Amino acid sequence: MTGTVREPLKLGFAFNLGLVDRTREATARLYDEVLETILHAEAVGLDGVWVGQHHFDITPGPVPSPLVLLAAVARETNSVSLGTGIVTLPLEDPIRLAEDAAVLDVLARGRLHLGLGTGGANLGGFGAFGHAPGDRHRLYDEKIVRLEAALRGQPLDGPDGPRLQPLLPGLPQRVWEGVTSEERARSAARADHGIQVGAFFDPAGSGQLPKVAAYVDELRIAHPSSAPRVGAFRFLYIGDGKDAVVREIAPDLAPRLPVMAERAAQSGNRSLGGLSVRDYLDRVALYGSPADVVDAIAADPVLSAHGTHLVANSSFHDTFDAAHARRQIDALATEVGPALGWRRSPRAESAATP
Repeated sequence: MTGTVREPLKLGFAFNLGLVDRTREATARLYDEVLETILHAEAVGLDGVWVGQHHFDITPGPVPSPLVLLAAVARETNSVSLGTGIVTLPLEDPIRLAEDAAVLDVLARGRLHLGLGTGGANLGGFGAFGHAPGDRHRLYDEKIVRLEAALRGQPLDGPDGPRLQPLLPGLPQRVWEGVTSEERARSAARADHGIQVGAFFDPAGSGQLPKVAAYVDELRIAHPSSAPRVGAFRFLYIGDGKDAVVREIAPDLAPRLPVMAERAAQSGNRSLGGLSVRDYLDRVALYGSPADVVDAIAADPVLSAHGTHLVANSSFHDTFDAAHARRQIDALATEVGPALGWRRSPRAESAATP
């Protein structure tokens, strides 16, 4: 693979918990299937699993409380990292979020990776929380200062104020920020956080790469001893080849393309309108045979230059498909990963040993 990646990419899998049937029984089955799929991801040695946050019924089967779900996962797993991608910080109380994250990190024995964002995918829910979507960046900037202070054990109400309990010194080094501009990328670097990029409406080359380059540049200045942490979230569809993948997912994906193109246009990317499924995948996904995917990763400007974590999202159904997710996880871990020089971590190996 070309570029300057210093070590093999860490491999993760992102879960979209779509669900058409919203009954309690169906939702419980969904959570059970996600937990079982995460156990499978750990068994094959993936480095991490990531769960996003979506509020209310704006999207099918949202997960408003990913930390609660991950607390259940923590008690059933031993080695896989547990990440949020992302928690909408403007809608959270930063002290309560710090407390929940600290308790989860204890349960997970230091495996939590706390991903934060401004909530661009949750704009329709801001009003219910008493906030205007246009205030999300200001709220984020205010609350991340408070969250960081809590996670670092600083007094929270004057010099003799209370401190976070439980306090885990390593958690601040596992905070990630979903960045929406070069300045926000530089701010994350100054805080010594990792960054997440990869929304489908943000092109990897013209959109994501400048932010990542700004982050790496700023981190070298602000924290020269820190290694960059760049998580690239990518749609990933592995099959027998590109034609086979298009045939498999087109019936579900094609009806969604106009809405997705409209969302992208609202965010400034007008290049996704009027595309066929194949053209859309060529622009936003890694897809095809394992060899096709390996070649696409090598050509990806973010992954090849600065990426440290590849987080695969294989969702295209309205309802989570556990069997499909497991096939994608298996192909990622047994075919794509080894071709990139990836090996399951010693921690995963030791956890799998009886």
